[in-house]
Amino acid sequence: MKKIITGAIAGALLLTSVSVFADSASLVGKKVQGLFTVEQNGTKIAEAVIIDGVAYAPVRAVSQAAGVQLTVEGKKIIMNEAIEPTPTPAATSVTNRPTISEEQAKENKIVSLTGKLATLSGKIAMAEAQLKDKPDNAELQQKVIDLKAEYATLESQLADLKG
Repeated sequence: MKKIITGAIAGALLLTSVSVFADSASLVGKKVQGLFTVEQNGTKIAEAVIIDGVAYAPVRAVSQAAGVQLTVEGKKIIMNEAIEPTPTPAATSVTNRPTISEEQAKENKIVSLTGKLATLSGKIAMAEAQLKDKPDNAELQQKVIDLKAEYATLESQLADLKG
C-alpha cells in the first residue's frame, strides 16, 4: 500500500513539474507587442515580432543578410565566419556613388519614416503596457506622452511627403 501511495505522489510531482518547465519556455498565449520589418539596404529580408520586450527574428535570414554561415547541429545553431568578406568602401569612393533622383530620395524618406513610425508604435505599446501595471508612475505617463508627440510629428512629416 505504501508503494502505491509513494508511486502516486511521485507521478503527480513528475507530471506537475513537466508542465512548469514547459510553461517557462513557451510563447503560446503571449501577446505580440509589435510586428517589425527587418531590412538591409532598403530590402526586406524578414519580419520580426516583439513579445515581452524581446525581438524574435528568423536567424537564417538575418545571418544570410549579415554574410555569416549558419549551421544547425542537434539543438545548436552555430554561426561561423563570413561567407564572403564584404569590402569596406574607401573614403575616396564617396564621389563614385550613383546619384538618385529626387523622386527616389522622397520614396526612401517615406520608407524611413514608415519604419520609424512602426518602431515608435511598438515603444508606445510597451510603455502603455508598463503604465497599466503602474498607473500612478508619472515618469511612465510622461514617457507615453512624449512618444505619442514624437509619433504625431513623424506622422505629419510623412503626410507632408505623401501629399
